[in-house]
Amino acid sequence: MYKLLLVTDREDIQALFRDQINWADFNCREPMITSSCHEAIEWLNTKVVDAVGYHVQKKSAVDLLQFLRYGRPSLPIFEVHSHLNKQLVVLSEMRRVLDRLHADFADDYDADAMLMLQRDQLIHSLLAGELSDWDALERELKLIRARFDHRKQCVLYEIDMPQGEVYLSEHHHAQQRLESALRNNFFGRYVDGIYYAVAVLTPRHIRLVCMPMYSEETEDPEAFAQRADEHVNESIQMIKEYLDLDMHVAQSAWLDSVRELLRDAEA
Repeated sequence: MYKLLLVTDREDIQALFRDQINWADFNCREPMITSSCHEAIEWLNTKVVDAVGYHVQKKSAVDLLQFLRYGRPSLPIFEVHSHLNKQLVVLSEMRRVLDRLHADFADDYDADAMLMLQRDQLIHSLLAGELSDWDALERELKLIRARFDHRKQCVLYEIDMPQGEVYLSEHHHAQQRLESALRNNFFGRYVDGIYYAVAVLTPRHIRLVCMPMYSEETEDPEAFAQRADEHVNESIQMIKEYLDLDMHVAQSAWLDSVRELLRDAEA
């Protein structure tokens, strides 16, 4: 059963977690609860925890947030609510993430790799227009510890691949393998402070979104777009050279955030 840590000085939330939730429904033990961020850090340093949630004042949370960011970058973080129904939704989503993280793993289980896989799958669904719930997307990005800032402006590229149908027909599982190669070997994921997310949507259509990684500084949009353009064009040239596969940017556009990619964003 999963082990959780709750950090909050709110007595009503502590009572909700202690008395109103059937933890067996979420394959969890009753969580460890602490009101002290310092105690929470000590607990995380000495005990195995599968996920952590916190609801504390911002000033009090600074040390805990720094610890989670740099000391436990692969530890899922779940939202904490004072309303039971909202919390039950969060816990259901958390269990699905934890079940995927721990499904059929072997001795060489790597939490970072499993989280990366979940990020790739989630972003593919977003780029494919399969998602519609912004709040649910934000919760899952928090759970899987996304390292990019999904609320900031980003650049979307629509890439045309004229030879795509022929290329994909000649290779087994080619669409998935091509997407993986583009992500891992060409565009990359995290390059010079930018997260590049790619999805092969059809034999001719590739979608790529470039988002800033979390940073205390906000980069000038023109400089950000120029760096993204340079990397995308260099990557496309490499693809042509190594895969003998022609592609070009058919269209690019600024988005206020990836929220514009949601299925019902225009409704």
